Amino acid sequence: GRSTPPSGAFTSISAGGSHTCGIRTNGAAYCWGRGQTDRPLGGFYTSISAGGSHTCGIQPNRVAYCWGRGQPDGQLGFFTSISAGVSHTCGIRTNGAAACWGSDGNGRSTPPTSVPSTATPTHTPSPISTPSPTHTPIATTTRPDVSTLTPTRTATAVATSVNARFERLENQARQQQEQIQAQGRLIDSLRALIDRLIARLDSIDGGSAAATPTATPTTTVALESTPTPTATSTPIPTATPTRASASTLAPGCIRSISLGWLTGAWNADCLSDKTPPTAKEGTRYARYYAFTLDAPSNITATISSTDVRETYLYLLNGRGNAGSIVNRGDAQISETLQPGAYTIEATTYNLETAGNFTLTFDVAGLSRIR
Repeated sequence: GRSTPPSGAFTSISAGGSHTCGIRTNGAAYCWGRGQTDRPLGGFYTSISAGGSHTCGIQPNRVAYCWGRGQPDGQLGFFTSISAGVSHTCGIRTNGAAACWGSDGNGRSTPPTSVPSTATPTHTPSPISTPSPTHTPIATTTRPDVSTLTPTRTATAVATSVNARFERLENQARQQQEQIQAQGRLIDSLRALIDRLIARLDSIDGGSAAATPTATPTTTVALESTPTPTATSTPIPTATPTRASASTLAPGCIRSISLGWLTGAWNADCLSDKTPPTAKEGTRYARYYAFTLDAPSNITATISSTDVRETYLYLLNGRGNAGSIVNRGDAQISETLQPGAYTIEATTYNLETAGNFTLTFDVAGLSRIR
């Protein structure tokens, strides 16, 4: 399946030995083909390189990640460029140094400590321009001393200054990354609080509506000032299906989703009532993400996890877990939808397995999402 790309627009692409990877217009990385590379690490990427059975990429903060067979998973440091080979990888760090890792056959993962420079050809001066003997002693005795000592001291000082500046930049980038992660955790906490409040309001609205007695025909006539109704007059409606489906979930299990990517975590707080095809019956953890379309649109949702290998997605009608299944898939779903409310259920093939995941959401032909 390495020659069958998913739908959607890409800004760059890289073909590997048995898989292909690309970067979507929203910055998310997608891989397809054979091996573990169809589940890249979450986040946005500015460049990506597919190797034999692994993939590496660089995120906007210049942090490099690799995933797949024979490579160290996770953060590898700060790089300006990276290239994945058949069984090894090389990159250029932000201080200009070359770094390689992986299989070292023929020394391909051992960068040279020095690179020889090409000698400049010596031009034989014409006999006509040969300096007179009077000026020759001055050129050979005074020039070499000045030209060999001063540049050496200057080059050493410049190299030391450049290295110090790179170290400061790396420290600043690392601090900024930590601040962004802290802000992300704060935002997730606020969203969880908002979800709990919404769930509480949903349960209150649903209970009030369910407890409201059905109006008699006489009451309907008095309120609406309409002609005398027949025995089939419409009673006051009970709670809508959207409210009812949302109230079946525990607070914090469902939240709204917008364009881009978000991170989540599975645990025993939220359970799924579905079993993926060919999977074992049993309890699975889940999270739910709701959205509403105001116009016909094509949506694409992709899930990846570094903790849980076997992921799964459901696209449901309505807000909550009680709607019918529109589409489903193990790592990605893409569907053209009519205006209305929908929910994405993120779960796994694995029974009672906790862990972190990243969910990306893209909408084409969008009028407005809420």
